[in-house]
Amino acid sequence: MSIKFELITPERTVFRTEVDQVTLPTAQGEITILPNHIPLVATLVPGVAHLKKGQAEEDVAVSGGFIQIQEGNRIRVLADTAERGAELDIAAIEQAKNRAEKVMQETVRADEASYMSATAALERELARYKTVMKHRKGKHTPTIESAVLPRDTNEV
Repeated sequence: MSIKFELITPERTVFRTEVDQVTLPTAQGEITILPNHIPLVATLVPGVAHLKKGQAEEDVAVSGGFIQIQEGNRIRVLADTAERGAELDIAAIEQAKNRAEKVMQETVRADEASYMSATAALERELARYKTVMKHRKGKHTPTIESAVLPRDTNEV
């Protein structure tokens, strides 16, 4: 039995496919969703989403959003951003990570809003970094390539 999975951002549909299991980062910690999971709504936090379909696996860096698990083995993830390992540039990630760390050091909680913004940016960049490093190491398992919709079908 499989799960109908959708991962959608404001810009595009990243995945619309069937998977065997999904692990997602939530405010309460990581959750792994298998077929016949109870209905649930949860907050998505920056981290790495892990999809598995047979022997194929895929990691996706995600940032804030919402998770909806419905009856009938359906999962819909609405994320602010979602990027696959192949889409990420490690040099750009390291620069963004360094900028966020610098802002965090400079504000030293004097400006709470700036500090929180920098913390969120750092969490997002760390998730992106983990995803691109896993992709580069090549876990020697095929990725879920057929799950990606062509860009022209993702127009908003």
